[in-house]
This record gives sequence, C-alpha cells and structure tokens, in this order.
Amino acid sequence: MHDFHFLGELILIGICAIAIILIFQRLKVPPVIGLIFTGIVLGPSGFSVVHDTELISVLAEMGVILLLFTIGLEFSVDELNRLKKIVLIGGSGQLLLSIMSISLLSFLTMKAVGGELSVREAMFLGFAFAVSSTAICLKILNDREELDLPYGKIALGILIFQDIAIVPLMIGITFLSPHKETSFLTVFRELGLISFFAVAVFGGFRLLMPRAVEIISSLRAKEVLVIGALVLCFGSAYLTSLIGLSLALGAFVAGMVIASTDESHQIGHAIEPFREAFTSIFFVSVGLLLKVNLIDLPVFMLLALGVLLIKGVLVAVLSLFLGYSFRVSLMAGMALAQIGEFSFVLAEAALKNDVIQEPLFNSMLAIIVVTMIVTPSMIAIAPHLAEQVEPALRFIPLVQKNSHSVRTSATEGTVIHPGEVHAAIIGFGLNGRNVSSVLKATNISHTILEIDRDIVREMKKANEPIYYGDCTDRKALQRAKIDKARAIVIGISDTTAIRQSIRLIRQLNEKAYIIVRARSLSLVDELYKAGADVVVTEKFETSIQIFSILLQHFTVEPELILEQQEIIRRDCEKIFLRTATQNSGKQNSQVEV
Repeated sequence: MHDFHFLGELILIGICAIAIILIFQRLKVPPVIGLIFTGIVLGPSGFSVVHDTELISVLAEMGVILLLFTIGLEFSVDELNRLKKIVLIGGSGQLLLSIMSISLLSFLTMKAVGGELSVREAMFLGFAFAVSSTAICLKILNDREELDLPYGKIALGILIFQDIAIVPLMIGITFLSPHKETSFLTVFRELGLISFFAVAVFGGFRLLMPRAVEIISSLRAKEVLVIGALVLCFGSAYLTSLIGLSLALGAFVAGMVIASTDESHQIGHAIEPFREAFTSIFFVSVGLLLKVNLIDLPVFMLLALGVLLIKGVLVAVLSLFLGYSFRVSLMAGMALAQIGEFSFVLAEAALKNDVIQEPLFNSMLAIIVVTMIVTPSMIAIAPHLAEQVEPALRFIPLVQKNSHSVRTSATEGTVIHPGEVHAAIIGFGLNGRNVSSVLKATNISHTILEIDRDIVREMKKANEPIYYGDCTDRKALQRAKIDKARAIVIGISDTTAIRQSIRLIRQLNEKAYIIVRARSLSLVDELYKAGADVVVTEKFETSIQIFSILLQHFTVEPELILEQQEIIRRDCEKIFLRTATQNSGKQNSQVEV
C-alpha cells in the first residue's frame, strides 16, 4: 500500500483556502491574499500543521511553469520583438541599479545602527532583492486583464530579463563564496556554453513546436490535447533547465512560439484548470515560508518597505527615461517593487556556499514574503495613486514632459491613426468578405476571426489579417484584437454563439460599436438586449434601402435618414407583427364577405 500521508495536508490546505477566500471576498480582499494568508495560518507562523513543505514547493514550481506557459501563449515572437527596448534597456538598467542601490544602502544602514553585515553579504542582498516575482506580478496583471496595457508590457519585459539573468546571478554567488576560487575564464566558458545551447534549444522550439501542436490538434481527442499541452509545457521547461536556464523561462518561450499557431487558444484552454490549481498552491507556499515572531515583524515590515520604495522608484525613473508617462511609470514601479520567488533559490544557494548564515537567511525569507503579500494591494491602488501624485510632481521636468505627451494623445482619442485596429469581423463568409473588401478599399485597418481552419489557412496565404478561433472564447477574441476594435461586425449564423459573443465583447470592450446580422425577426429584441448597437435583419434591409433612397431624392437631411433607419431597425419586429396581424384581419374579413 502506497503512503499517501501528503493527501491529508493538501485536503486541509484546500478546505482552509476555500474558507479564508470566502471570508476575504466579503471584505473585498483579492483571492491571492487569501491563499498567502492560508499558508501563514497553516505554516510555522500559525498553527504549524503543514510539514511536507518539499512536496508543496514542487507543486508550487509546477504552478509557476504553467503560469508562464499560458502567459507566453498570449505573446507572439513579434510582440516580444516590440518589447526589446524594455527588455534590454529597462531590464538591464533595473537589475544593475537595484543591485548597487540595495547593496550600498544595506551595508550603510547596518553600519549606522551598529549591526554586522559584511561586504559579501551586502552584495548578495543586492543580488537576491533585485529580482521581482514573475508568478505574482504576471498572475495579478493577467487576472486584471492589464498585461497588454503599457505598464503591463514594462513589467513583462523587465521580468523576462530578470529570468534570463538568474543564471549569471547564480554564477555570481560562487564568486562571493569564501571557499571557492572561480576564474573569469571559467565563468566566460560556462556562459558561452549556456548561450550556445540556449540558442540551439530555442531555435528547435521555433522549428518543431508549431508542427507538434498541429499534430496534437489534428487528432481531435480532448485527452490527447490535454496530455500534449502538458508535455509541451513541462518538456520545454525541462529542456531549458538542462542547459542551466530557469524552468519558467523555458515554458514562457515555448508558449510564445505556440502563440503564433492557430491552435494556441485550444492549448491554453486545455491547460488552464491545471494552471489555476498549481498556482494556487504556489501562493499558499509563500505563506508557509514565513517564520517570524510577532516581536520581529515590525522590523521586517520596515525593511520590506525600504526595498519596495527603492525598487519602485528605480523602475519608475527608468520607465520615464524610456519615454513612458508618469502615470504608467509609477504603476510599473509599484507592480515590480516586490521581491521574487527566484530569490528563495538564490538564498538557498548562498546558504550552501556559506555566503550568508542561517539568521540572515531567515530574515531574508521574512522580508521577501512581506513584499509579496502587499503586492496585490499595491497593484490595485496604483492607478488611483498615480492620478493623485502626478499633479504634485509636475514641477520635475521629466514628469512634466511625459505628462504633457499623455494629455496631447488623450485629446486625439477620436482621431484615426495608421496602424490602429479600427474594425473587427467575426465570421468570414460572404458578408464578412464583402465587409473586409470595403474596409481594405477605404484603408480602414481590421482583423478577422474565423472558426474554419481551412478558410484561415487559405486567407493567410492571401495576406488577410485573419485569426483562427471561436468567438465564444475570450482568449480568441483578445488574440484577434477585438478588445481594441472600435467597431465589430458579427456575420455568423449560430444564434447561441452570437449571444455569447456579444456578452464577451461587451466585457472586453464596452465602447465598441457592434453590428449583428439576424436572419429571424424574433431574434432582434434579444440581440439588442444582449448588447448589440445595430441588428441588421435581412427581410428589412431592402425596404430600408428603398425609403433611404426616396428620402435622399426629396433632399431630407442625412441625420434624419439615419435616425429613421435606426428606428426601423430597432422596431422592425413590432412593425412586422403589427403588419402581419393587419393583413391577417383583412384576409379574414374578405373571407367572411
């Protein structure tokens, strides 16, 4: 009989998490905080009833891998290429400035208060505290649907660089070890080999991954799709770990390569339940790591506040120099101010190499967890705080300059600029093709969402801006940029799919102008209630065209003609029923005569 003692602890974690999240929801506290609090309650700082922390940490790591894989599914290689300025300049600048600032301030602060902190330990604190939490930051931004906003892209770009930098930071720890002598030639050789294999692995991803996804999807078996998605995710992570890079980075790159395929949304949908379960365990594991006495907690909170302030200010200043507005820069700083999960890995490596000792190790863990706990609240209040703080800091030239650029662009919100997505078409049948041809002829940029894979393949060869996906799938709508379109034409026949699609579009894009085709008059009122702006009914369009031409002949003002068209379209069902009733009555009276 196998020993399943860990199941008791997992069940206890699940029950406590559900109970605490239910309470926190009434208090309007994010679920992430509830999960971390669950770990604190069950861990050494609480009732100390969960002891199998090794298993929990493994499951938590799986959660991070799955999270980064699904995040990668939403970012194609082309989109990452557009982030290269943030990754290279923002990421490197943030890491170097954070290491230097935190190391120097840690050493000077401890010296001022009479504490003992060696230069080696101060340098390591800079290494460990410079990185932010990829899992927490991207999870919250993804849940808030803000990952595609400017400050979300800054956060993603810097986090990508940090994940890549974990390898040099780990090698840097060997330099700080008092017992090991490592030459620069050895380090250079190791980094060269890692870079070579990294290029080979990522090149292999780009060549083989799309073909593997196509084979898995073509089998049309849900079980194969789920297993295949997990194999692609964890297999990619494992391959990158073999060359010394982080598991999460490998999963992210694999997801990003798959994002360029038509089946990416199916892979993401299949893997989503696993991601939610394992990332929940990750947040619980953060709370389980907290081992502090209540007497020491104020000190750790003060130190955590100092780290949050330093990192937040540095990211905000770098973002300002990259040309972003003060509001966006401050929000990015607040999102990346925390210390990340990779800091645990660095701390354990430093402890094994005698760079730090046990007391400093435990203090570090406490500071890291405190910064993680406050992150959801910081991200939530960031927009409001940025609006309040910006007027007070407008005397700073850089803030004033970037704030002015934002106001200028805001006043031009109604102006059509080249490259924007103005319209989106759902369904590429006869109506969709006609609309698309007119939009192209009038130079109005647009995207198309189509569920028929053969049509998508054919139209891609013709350079149509078409995406494969189901209009009832939120991720598919976002992938086709329907959440950013000013107007949306729904030209499909599936009534249920039309209703669901309208509701999803309204959640993603409240201001979009939605035009829907309806074959049946009985659907008109229902589709308007679902959120459509205009419902085009085939039986009425001929009559509308006739009276519009007639009114134009009598030089009626265009605004009045449009108003009458709107009235007829909205009341067409009532008009039709009234007319049908009158005709029926006439026929009956004629029969009676």
